[in-house]
Amino acid sequence: MKYLRTLSSVALIALFLSAGSVFAQGHHGGFFNPDSLVPVTVSGTAIVDTTHMHSLYFLDEDGDGNADYILNFGPFWYHPDSSNATRPNDGDAITIYGGKRDSLMNNGILPMIVVYEINGLFWRDPYDPFWTHNGHHGGGGGCGHGHHAFGWMHDSLVTVTLNGIAMVDTTFMFTRYYLDTDQDSVPDYFLNFGPPWYQPPSGATRPNDGDLIDILGGKAQRDSLLPVVVVYEINGLLWRDSSAIGPQFGGGWIHRYMNQSRFIHTPWDSLSGMRFNPGWHNGGGHHGGMMPDDLFCQTLALYPQNMPGNTNQKTFAGFEMGIFGPTGQNLLMPGGMMGGHMHFNSPTQIQLHYNDIQLQGFNIDESTIAVEVLDETTNTWTTVSNVVVNTTDNTVTFTTNDLNSFYALTGQENVLSIGEGSTLLSQGFELEQNYPNPFNPSTNIAFRLNNASQVVLTVYNVLGQQITELLNGKMDAGVHSVQFNAATLPTGIYFYELKVDGNSQIRKMNLIK
Repeated sequence: MKYLRTLSSVALIALFLSAGSVFAQGHHGGFFNPDSLVPVTVSGTAIVDTTHMHSLYFLDEDGDGNADYILNFGPFWYHPDSSNATRPNDGDAITIYGGKRDSLMNNGILPMIVVYEINGLFWRDPYDPFWTHNGHHGGGGGCGHGHHAFGWMHDSLVTVTLNGIAMVDTTFMFTRYYLDTDQDSVPDYFLNFGPPWYQPPSGATRPNDGDLIDILGGKAQRDSLLPVVVVYEINGLLWRDSSAIGPQFGGGWIHRYMNQSRFIHTPWDSLSGMRFNPGWHNGGGHHGGMMPDDLFCQTLALYPQNMPGNTNQKTFAGFEMGIFGPTGQNLLMPGGMMGGHMHFNSPTQIQLHYNDIQLQGFNIDESTIAVEVLDETTNTWTTVSNVVVNTTDNTVTFTTNDLNSFYALTGQENVLSIGEGSTLLSQGFELEQNYPNPFNPSTNIAFRLNNASQVVLTVYNVLGQQITELLNGKMDAGVHSVQFNAATLPTGIYFYELKVDGNSQIRKMNLIK
């Protein structure tokens, strides 16, 4: 076996090993925002260092016998369950497609590549919206071309009780959880705790790596893949109400001869989705393709910054539609059987839901809300006509016979916005802009109270979902400042809301890592 030649200094090797659990194995923090990594394809010879508890992997690109890159394959126990890819042996000729970081922790040792593919085989997808997984078709993913829809789900979950060791993968910005039930250091289940922002009111928390845990949940057996368990309880504490999970959790099927309409909503918001009506089948794509008799349909809410291309106006909410055939192919993918665009014989009603946090955080004039749709053949956004905005329910609806993948809610900013230095002292308080802004990883949020008041200070992500509650209690009159630490959060836009005796104000802040 070759020994690692580039890191000849004992001090440098010790420094690298101290970070090995973070970068080479993916444990205990040290996550990556995929947007911060540069996609690269590199070929060369694998160098495998097996002198440690878990092998370390490197790539010699120029054939000089010295390592040029650190290869990050994730935790030592990780392997893809939807391909036959394996870690390389020492001396293997390999081609790696992945995300490159210029140097490890800025110490100049070596650039690192987080592996996405090896020798043309899938290894992992850093953008995969894993928390919507209930068990999916292995070939049905739409991770390319900016797509996030992942294929069909089983329509039923089997309740199971499990116990074992938690295995936590922190390679990317959103932590993934697995369960080892037979203590062989290999995961037996993928644990679905929902989106990273979700926290139950019971006080239950996600496990740490190595914790012994008891899980009550709903299991979906994915054909030949690692089974998924949607967590209902952890260690006897309620995580998610199982009665709230129906057959449409993550999508559902429509059938050629169905005689009732079916609404397919997003996994975490029953007000956003698509309603398909009987008679839909006699349609086709732009290229004349015939529709299958059965389709699996899916609606996903996306972070606005992850929407492809640029919309014409201000985007404050984004959505993706996925339509899958019986073999798992996403029919809305560009170049697919339907040409990335589907025509249905009966109109499909689309309903998109937004919340007040998004509306106020982006300072949107609700009277200007519009819907834009992406034409992926030209990569252009156009405005959808005849939409109905319900400002009471915060929904936007329209009907169409032609379905595309991506839809965005857009709007114009309020003309009379709350500017820097403006106050709400007439309501008894003033919320300042956070400082510094942009920030990394900490920022200070200051506010002024005219009188002693009941105060709640909350942070939300760009989807308007609560991240954390910084304050909740009685505060004296005067100026107050609270520090917000976002070390465990990815780059992006966040909102913070101050509620004082029934009134509230929301401001936007930017985390840049």
